[in-house]
Amino acid sequence: MPIQKRDGLVIWLYNTKYLRVLRRYGYVHYVSKRMKYAVMYCDHASTDSVLSQLAKLRFVKRVDPSHLQEVRTTYDKGKSEREVKDEIFN
Repeated sequence: MPIQKRDGLVIWLYNTKYLRVLRRYGYVHYVSKRMKYAVMYCDHASTDSVLSQLAKLRFVKRVDPSHLQEVRTTYDKGKSEREVKDEIFN
């Protein structure tokens, strides 16, 4: 079974009363009731439609996509700073 690509979304809420509604749109990973936000994962193919649907909900203040895909996660062990800089700028 191939691994599906997922995107993370940070959903800022006015009220945490309706958290069960978010389960329809993806996997709710974490909820902060004190700061009123939720972290949710959804399929990469449906991210745009989920973003627009979540933004229309009354209890949602703002939806921010995660930028984890843009961060380089491969690390070169043992290379000096000079070699890494040369790789990046060349």
